[in-house]
Amino acid sequence: MSRNFNEVSNDKLFRIRILSSSGDKISLKFPVDFVRRMIKVNGFNWLNFKSDLIDTNNLSHLIIHALNDNLTGNIANIQTKNNDSIKINID
Repeated sequence: MSRNFNEVSNDKLFRIRILSSSGDKISLKFPVDFVRRMIKVNGFNWLNFKSDLIDTNNLSHLIIHALNDNLTGNIANIQTKNNDSIKINID
């Protein structure tokens, strides 16, 4: 039986929230099991971008270890000098 993503469930969610200094707000949420499968097939390579501020390769490894160790809570909280904010949570 397929499940509607918007249904309430007990599954853990992987959340990314981006707040830019220019006022943009981006909120993404994915089921953790989906994120694990996407990482295995390199489906989250869009997270790897070039930046002088963020080592996205190390951030990806941090996320993988957090998922493998079944951690929950605030995984990463990044604040740039321009007041851009990126928060990654598993809950």
